[in-house]
Amino acid sequence: MNSEANLKDLFENWNNYNEQVQELMASFDLATVKNIRKKQQEIEDIIYVLLKKNAPNEYLNILPEDCGELEVGYDITNNEFYFVMIDPETEDEKNMKLIAFTIDIDKSVNVIEDFKIED
Repeated sequence: MNSEANLKDLFENWNNYNEQVQELMASFDLATVKNIRKKQQEIEDIIYVLLKKNAPNEYLNILPEDCGELEVGYDITNNEFYFVMIDPETEDEKNMKLIAFTIDIDKSVNVIEDFKIED
């Protein structure tokens, strides 16, 4: 996949892999899970490049060079892909907060401060 790939297709492929991983975890097929996660990570890298390419400059000062350590997720309802990290402004405080950078299928990049992970 190239970095100009259709985000909708990337999101759907990532989500399909995610569903496969969930099924395989139940059967403890960890070798296959590892292979699928590798494919997911390739998609995450492509999406992250697009996020950085389309992000406002003030976000670029906060975003890490690559997405390796960021938590990721996909909101099916809103067609948004999330990259979540500890908010650098709260990193040294007792009550650390999360910040999420999102990109949608139109390549619109936003930030969600004090991001909450929902089960």
